[in-house]
Amino acid sequence: METFLYKAKSSVNGKKISGELQAENELAVREMLMKKNLDPLSISKKSTFNADLSEVGIFKQKIKLTDINFFCKQFASMIQAGISIGKGLNICAQQCSNKTLKKHLEHIHSQVTEGKTLSEATREENIFPDILVSMIECGEASGNLDKVLQQTVDHFDNQLGVTKKVKKALAYPTIVLVIVAVVVVILMVKVIPNFMGLLTETGAEIPIPTQIVIAVSNFCIAKWPILIGIVVVLVVIGFNIKKIPSCRRALDRLSLKLPIFGDLNKKSISAVFASTMSMLVESGIPMLQAIEITKKVIGNAVADEELDLAIISLKQGQSLYDSLSGSIIYPPIMYSMINIGEETGALDDMLIKISVYFKEEVDIAVDNMTLLIEPALTIFMAVIVGGIMLAVMLPTFAAANAMM
Repeated sequence: METFLYKAKSSVNGKKISGELQAENELAVREMLMKKNLDPLSISKKSTFNADLSEVGIFKQKIKLTDINFFCKQFASMIQAGISIGKGLNICAQQCSNKTLKKHLEHIHSQVTEGKTLSEATREENIFPDILVSMIECGEASGNLDKVLQQTVDHFDNQLGVTKKVKKALAYPTIVLVIVAVVVVILMVKVIPNFMGLLTETGAEIPIPTQIVIAVSNFCIAKWPILIGIVVVLVVIGFNIKKIPSCRRALDRLSLKLPIFGDLNKKSISAVFASTMSMLVESGIPMLQAIEITKKVIGNAVADEELDLAIISLKQGQSLYDSLSGSIIYPPIMYSMINIGEETGALDDMLIKISVYFKEEVDIAVDNMTLLIEPALTIFMAVIVGGIMLAVMLPTFAAANAMM
């Protein structure tokens, strides 16, 4: 099978469209287009040489959750307005600004036009979160695709909101640390060497703190290629370390034990768990499948292990409450609310309440963390920069006192 690019004109409304199809040869493509009531204008084999840079290697545009959420919002609005699935997909593909997602949407549109269901087409593309594919499947089975898509949009909005809140809280400390690093480098590489020359000329006695700072400065100047190499290696390791399962598990476990951050992570995981489970259970997805999907949404190795154990317990006939008992992540209040939900037969409603509760808890935790971090980092910056400047100025004070 080869990939062909085509331009065609609809014999129904005269609209011109373009896209790509996989077929044995050009004749097969022409036949496929004719079956779709499309008159071929041009057909050409897709060349790897002429491939769009946006589809190749490092130039390939990544598909973010924000892109998928925007597509879901558009598509849900169209389905609610009574527009057909095929036409809705075509409109979304034409308006999509992400070139990678656009190509996938065009392919999904082609598959749906050929007779596949939307859930089958999206599953085969393998770019959408499992939760979206499963929700689409439920929507098709129940005939409430528009409602299910809107629920998914609300879920993604909630998930992105929590992520945005956490990133916003971490933005200030990141900026401060970068500024401190830049200031320290300038002091070590530019200021201190010049100051050292002045000290040598005066013949003043150099205090031990100043000697230490000068030694560090000399090392940085002499070994800067090695230091840059170390930084590059650390950055590469940082970006790839979570790809190693054992390292990912260790880091995820550490993230749950860190002061301040650990509590925030636990509450964030609890909020995502409750939000995802409530939507899936309410949509009629079986409990075991719902937990499997939720596990992928959370993305924490420790939480994955706990949910794997919960799945085993559920298969043995235990309740969700019993299956989650003993978790180091989920707090007792969540167990209690789940237990009440199971006993009253209103688990989906109780999970929604849990989700709202922990979302509020995350907001409070982020605000408290910000209040603690800002003064702490200000003190940290003052100590580092002030300490270096004090070490630089000590010989000057000593020389001035000697002259007096």
